[in-house]
Amino acid sequence: MNSLIKNLLVLLFLVIVNQVVAQVQPKEQWWLEEPFRLIQTNLREIDAIDFDLDVYVNSIKETGANIVLINVGGIVANYYTDLDYQFQNPNLRFDMISEVTERLHQEGIRVIGRFDFSKLNEQLAAQQPEWLYKNLAHKTVNYNGQVHTCVNGGYQQEYSLAILDEALSRFPLDGVFFNMIGYQVRDYSNHYHGICQSNACRKRFASWSGGMDLPVKEDTEDPVYRKYQQFKSETSNELFIRIHDLIKSFGNHIAISTYTHAGTDFYRKESNSHAALYDDFVPWEYQSGHNVKSAVGSWKDKQVSNAAVHFYGYPARHAADARWLTQQRLFQNIMYGAGPDFYCIGRLDNLEDRTVLKNVKDVFRFHKKNEKYLHHTVSGNEVLVLHDGLSDKEYKGLFEILTENHILFDVMEHWCIDSEDIPRELESYKVIVLPEISRLSHRQCETLEAYVAGGGKLLVTGFSSTKDENGTPLNHLSLNFLGVEKQYSQFEKEQGTYYRIFEKDKKLLQDSVFNGLDLVYCWEKGLHCNPLDGAESLLGFIPPAMIGPPEKTYYTEVTNIPGLVVNEYKKGKTAFFTFLIGSLYHHTRHYGHAALVMSALSRLLNYEQDVKISATPLVELSRQKSRNDDFEWFALLNHSGQLGNAFHTPIEVRDIKISFYPEKPVRTVKRLSDGNALPFRTIAGNAIEITVPDINSYDIILIDY
Repeated sequence: MNSLIKNLLVLLFLVIVNQVVAQVQPKEQWWLEEPFRLIQTNLREIDAIDFDLDVYVNSIKETGANIVLINVGGIVANYYTDLDYQFQNPNLRFDMISEVTERLHQEGIRVIGRFDFSKLNEQLAAQQPEWLYKNLAHKTVNYNGQVHTCVNGGYQQEYSLAILDEALSRFPLDGVFFNMIGYQVRDYSNHYHGICQSNACRKRFASWSGGMDLPVKEDTEDPVYRKYQQFKSETSNELFIRIHDLIKSFGNHIAISTYTHAGTDFYRKESNSHAALYDDFVPWEYQSGHNVKSAVGSWKDKQVSNAAVHFYGYPARHAADARWLTQQRLFQNIMYGAGPDFYCIGRLDNLEDRTVLKNVKDVFRFHKKNEKYLHHTVSGNEVLVLHDGLSDKEYKGLFEILTENHILFDVMEHWCIDSEDIPRELESYKVIVLPEISRLSHRQCETLEAYVAGGGKLLVTGFSSTKDENGTPLNHLSLNFLGVEKQYSQFEKEQGTYYRIFEKDKKLLQDSVFNGLDLVYCWEKGLHCNPLDGAESLLGFIPPAMIGPPEKTYYTEVTNIPGLVVNEYKKGKTAFFTFLIGSLYHHTRHYGHAALVMSALSRLLNYEQDVKISATPLVELSRQKSRNDDFEWFALLNHSGQLGNAFHTPIEVRDIKISFYPEKPVRTVKRLSDGNALPFRTIAGNAIEITVPDINSYDIILIDY
């Protein structure tokens, strides 16, 4: 055999080896073990007309993504289906899903198939009326030829499984994603159609509830509606478990993804500007941070897949959101322990608003370059904030106060506190924050009581523990260790309401801001509580005062009804704001409310963080650590480009100093953006101080041990 033939054989062998290495292999729990960068191309019917396989695959490769989420079936099948009640894309020119999956797998890119069973083509729906959702007028909802289906109807209960069975039998998918799961009550134009009144829902609810009729109004004060909420949760979970079992019968390596924690491997979330577009709000700048934190802080066996959405909202599907906001959302994923995730309508190559793609690629490539440091990390944070979707503004306000003051914290869904699936024991946190967590079971209250009794600190606001786990009002406080009587009276949101900051309070709060501040406003509802002996009362309620005309704008009464009660309980301590101080901050960002919360945390509960940073509140900080204590890092995100609801190029921030206590002797410190080393020095108490000379958009400072 001559040398030329030998060289050709060697070259052929290397090509084959490289293909085998790149080829995606089935692997259980790959979603937890492998770093991920996800691109979702939400294909339209027309995208099949000029679909170029090479162009599509290359556009994904250029971003550095290693997962693609692509439409497979449900509303539209992007493959040649044999099922009578699945609408096939009329523009198919080849077996698209089969060839896309094969090519992406050859490039080492995993594929998650997207399915949507919430709607059915009108021609097919007309043949099966018992499958359909019925609105409050007992009529179906037809949106652009797609008819809403009922969760308890035959399409979602049975036929969806047939569609999944067909697709999984044909395609070696690495995952399955479900869109618009559960009980949908709105269409894409945000029109409300009400609680489903179909015969299937009516019969099943009556059987489940012991004969109750379906409610017609979403009213949490109505015990029937609260019962219906339980019904929705249980029946949705039951259906999803059946779907879960079917999918996993094709292999445990298939990841399940959707917008709920139950039965999922990838907990899908989105960062978008939908609400801002509809309601003239400013997009919440910490949305990605919340989405990632609340998932990784609640379950040890799930990965969070938080998509930065390309478009503004449903009415503007083809117009991109601000590119700096999208970049910010993608980096927030990374800085709290997840991977970047981007979602668009259509393909990357035919986007008509492509400006954002440069920012997307920059973040994806940053993650790919540094993935060995950015995957499988833990926060090690000492503060935990509980989350309850019913107290959205209160939660957001406290989230903002802590973040802007560079307090590092985790987030946990409140119903998880007594679960065996939480990543960390509650006792590992020095402080737990309850932003008006009104719904707490008796067991959860006991869990929190044991936490404080053992030495934990609790910061509580508003109407926390005033309802049971199902939302039934109790009209008393179930947390009986906050230093106040269980019974309370409620005051409503009224203009001209304040809390006096007494001189004795200022001595305890120890913040210079109170030298020029004697009161904070309280245009929110709250509780009037009677303190118990031994508890410390701060702030005095000022009843509604006149707000006009100017000659009459004064108040005549300052009460001793407290707005803040501090109590020592066994080995621990609590600080209880009896009003919605977080909601007030979220509404106006008033420094007085922030100062009260921070003083309660640092002075009254004596919490001192071991990380210090000299930086503007416009720089967001996070800290992640290697699970093996090999390294840790600080992420810095620059928010200085925001002006109202506009997001511009961030302005450079200079000379940021970070001091912390390292886990081990520090070997090197460098910034991941360019790999350049940063000087560091030891200061008092064996702490390490780093000076970051500048930060433009974002960066990560790696401490290597």
